[in-house]
Amino acid sequence: MPKPPSQVTPNLFRKLAFESDARLAPIWLRIFPSASGLLIFTFHSLFESEQEARQGVLDPQQAITTGMFRAFVADFQEHGYRFVSPDQIVAGLHSPGQYAMITFDDGYANNLRALPVLEEFGAAAVFCIAANYVATGKPFWWDVLYREARKRSWPGDRIERERAALKRLRTHAAEEQIISKFGSPAFRTVSDLDRPFTPRELADFARHPLVQIGNHTWNHAILTNYPAHEVCEQIQNAQESLRKMTGRLPQVIAYPNGNTSTKIVQAARDASLHLGMTVRPGKNAVPQSLSARPNLQLRRYTLWGNRDIAAQCRVARSPLSLQSALTTIRSKVAATA
Repeated sequence: MPKPPSQVTPNLFRKLAFESDARLAPIWLRIFPSASGLLIFTFHSLFESEQEARQGVLDPQQAITTGMFRAFVADFQEHGYRFVSPDQIVAGLHSPGQYAMITFDDGYANNLRALPVLEEFGAAAVFCIAANYVATGKPFWWDVLYREARKRSWPGDRIERERAALKRLRTHAAEEQIISKFGSPAFRTVSDLDRPFTPRELADFARHPLVQIGNHTWNHAILTNYPAHEVCEQIQNAQESLRKMTGRLPQVIAYPNGNTSTKIVQAARDASLHLGMTVRPGKNAVPQSLSARPNLQLRRYTLWGNRDIAAQCRVARSPLSLQSALTTIRSKVAATA
């Protein structure tokens, strides 16, 4: 029996929207040829296997394996998409054309696992780094929460509620709450799987011709939790730190949690960033050039390891998407509230 509206959770709502899109995407793609545009995809960690994702060492987030990542890249190349870098977008993409950009957020050392796939297909990618985690080697607080909560047999919905509550805080406050709950010895990385890049690793990684480094703020700050002057500090400090570590100033920012506002966009523009990425799904129009008009609210798709990768790729390529439409409606309602 279907759940009544009051019991339809956001996660269930997204699942139902995806299932609808997955059924309809092949029909839309037959009726309407794929329009010119830029699709951006976001990843976090890369796991060698589904078993590794379930080990409990870190929050699996989307639980994407290297095999799933390869299937995604192969799928889009087979359908005529060209993977581009931020440099190429800023220089100007030609229309008509079908383009995609790969992005990784946070700065996990396990992102090194992406290189064999990128090299196999000649696909560029941008890795958006929370610079202070690389500088200090400290763990990401959501991984500590997940690992310690799992040890204590917390149910999944309790972990989700706790994570959501901590996301409403500044990073240092979230970290303090984690330490108060689980003790300071718990606040550490435990393996190569959950740790961030070291500065030396990041510098070497950034020299790869298929790799470009982006800004993910200094301290993985969900910027809508911060006053204006601290928003500027979070972005500027990351810019300068990443420039020192890699020898190049980032051109792109991925807003942590996708949270942004007019003032945050202006702070990104003031920091000489040309591209800014949210987590709202959808296709981006292909501009001829961004040199005179930075685009700081680009849309990105998230792929999930517990859903069919090929079906998700079809949904992203489809000219019509219920998920994208609902996200647009929600953002417009929130803006007028």
